Amino acid sequence: MVKVRIPATTANLGCGFDTFGLALGYYNYIEMELAENTWVTVKGQGQQRLAKGANNMIVRAAARVADRVGVKTGFSLQAENNIPLSRGMGSSSAAIVGGMYAANYLLGEPLSIDELFEMAVEMEGHPDNVAPAIYGGFTISYKRDGKYGCRKLEAPKRLTTVLAVPEVTVSTKAARGILPQEVSLADAVYNLGQAAMLATSVATGDLEAFGASLTDKLHQPYRMQLIPGAEQVMENAVKAGAVGAAISGSGSTMIAFCNGRERQQAVAAAMREAFTQNDVEARIIFAGVDNCGVKAI
Repeated sequence: MVKVRIPATTANLGCGFDTFGLALGYYNYIEMELAENTWVTVKGQGQQRLAKGANNMIVRAAARVADRVGVKTGFSLQAENNIPLSRGMGSSSAAIVGGMYAANYLLGEPLSIDELFEMAVEMEGHPDNVAPAIYGGFTISYKRDGKYGCRKLEAPKRLTTVLAVPEVTVSTKAARGILPQEVSLADAVYNLGQAAMLATSVATGDLEAFGASLTDKLHQPYRMQLIPGAEQVMENAVKAGAVGAAISGSGSTMIAFCNGRERQQAVAAAMREAFTQNDVEARIIFAGVDNCGVKAI
């Protein structure tokens, strides 16, 4: 048996649409062993709605690894889900990455971590949440000559986050559908500059520059229409001491970034108040960054 820990992730980080990702110190856990018959137990998030058999996403991910290396086996597993579902914190990527990593470990690690990344992207459909779940830290994903790649930077250890998770869901289809198919040259240039500055700020540990570089013109102005009070949540977070704020992934979670833990409570209260003023209840999660990625514990 192996027990695997998989970090939650936040993608886009404002200006890095479909490109940037960050692993968070908030985790799902999977205990898995090879078995003749597949069975699944789920604790926590989704325990009433997630599939308990071969259709479970963790099992489907594990089965891809077994198929890839030519092994016929079932999997018995227990999943402890802490990452909220359908809230822009990488719950599906955590299931895919955790299932593939655990199966690969149990089968003697025939596949490299980079091969698992390629398989996980193929299953998920995009790399921005998969990459930090696998590698940890701050990740920059790209596609070149039809193949996805990734580069990782260590996330500054003083970078902490406050996540306001509203009782509102935003479907991936809706979040994609609301985006324009074309953008102006000025907006594209703006985001290129912001993205370059944000990556540089991570590399240099400049958290003030990190926060200032989170703004964008490609997706957040449109997606905020799907999240009641989103703009006010971001404004409140910064006023309360966050270095910056953004939509986490495609939403509905809003994430604020802080320099250390001193201002987290004040930022959390300000974010929750903004949601309350828009008749939305929100749960608060505090998390640091994770520079390890998925690992067997």
